[in-house]
Amino acid sequence: MPAAVLFSADLAPPPFHEGLWDWSCGDGTPASPSYEECGGAWLVSGDADFGDCLELERQEPLQRLRYMGELPLRPGALVELRLRLKAVSGGAGSVRAAAWPGGAGGRGVSDLPAVGRLAALPPVGRTAELRLVIARAPSPFVDLVWDDRALYAHVGLDLLGPVGGRVRVANFAAREVASPALAAKLPGFAESRPR
Repeated sequence: MPAAVLFSADLAPPPFHEGLWDWSCGDGTPASPSYEECGGAWLVSGDADFGDCLELERQEPLQRLRYMGELPLRPGALVELRLRLKAVSGGAGSVRAAAWPGGAGGRGVSDLPAVGRLAALPPVGRTAELRLVIARAPSPFVDLVWDDRALYAHVGLDLLGPVGGRVRVANFAAREVASPALAAKLPGFAESRPR
């Protein structure tokens, strides 16, 4: 892959408005329940910050959201996940990007790291952005280092905190990145002020 290429692939999961069957409240594997089955999530149209998006309610102290599709991990490439969200009620709590490492035969690779850094949720009404970079080798800009046993990822986020808080989540962005330095152009967690 030429060094000048910024991305080699757009890996973004489908937008939320296409339905909740692609989104799990578990680890994202085919056996895990989708949000159509476990409830606690619904689609929102015309949010002022995100347009069409997902609203998610914490039904337990650790609330997961995982894409059930497989984001491939090619040799030598990095995968960058970007998430935007905002608290709309009960803003106390934390959030982190997460990814389930999938190996041969659909089995997870249990000894690889699966979560990014924990950050406080922004105050109600403010938007924030998370990023997670998965790569084969360590770097200052890489969050999860996975070896060659990991062939794909089920990506998403974890909400931690009191039951009942709600957040809205914009459609995920995911891409294959040519180098760790390019991944560094996006901050790990950025908060914006309300309009």
